[in-house]
Amino acid sequence: MAFPKMLSGLIRLVALALILQACKIAYIPNTFNSPLLRNKGDAQLNIWAGSAGIEAQTAVAVTNSIGLMVNGQLQQNKKTENDVEVTEQRKYVEGAIGYTERFSDMGIFEFYAGGGVGQVPAKFRSITWDGPQTIAYNRWFIQPALGFCNDWLDFSVVSRLSLVDIGPQKNWFYEPGIVGKIGYKRLRFVGCFGLSIPLREHDKRYWDNLPFTISIGLHLNFGKRIVEN
Repeated sequence: MAFPKMLSGLIRLVALALILQACKIAYIPNTFNSPLLRNKGDAQLNIWAGSAGIEAQTAVAVTNSIGLMVNGQLQQNKKTENDVEVTEQRKYVEGAIGYTERFSDMGIFEFYAGGGVGQVPAKFRSITWDGPQTIAYNRWFIQPALGFCNDWLDFSVVSRLSLVDIGPQKNWFYEPGIVGKIGYKRLRFVGCFGLSIPLREHDKRYWDNLPFTISIGLHLNFGKRIVEN
């Protein structure tokens, strides 16, 4: 009985996210990439679908402690304006470098820092905007995480601090969340839930953000992973 209730709750959250996106939402944070890389040569790919759109994430360990990641996000929303169907599109790509350290047989600490560029609808709620309908934006972030892993389960608690620059204003966001991967070794199902909390007061912000993200997908590990005895 627990799984149907969980699935029902997931559907309701995604439906709420889609409703919120119909409002003047400019910033929709991407899903966390918390790779929990084990050793040099460990590499992986995640494919996500959810409130943040369709996403692809990659990560590779270039040494036993240093990792690289590249993430991409694409979202399309169709709506009708003056009897004309309009497609809104959000695109974003980012890269980051990180440090990983094991603190127990199953525990991993990781810290990533990076940035990216994208394009979003120019939706401003407190100013008059006479520019183009879409606008480029930048984001920089730091992302520490604590993870626990074994052959069939990875679980991460993530805290991301993001500086988002859209149009005439920059906003800071605190974005905590959890990431779970369950399966056996190379192929796993993944799920993620995260919050996006603006650090600027609501009445001083020119644009809004989606307050939470929820995504599910598949994880593939295709690199060299050393099993420690």
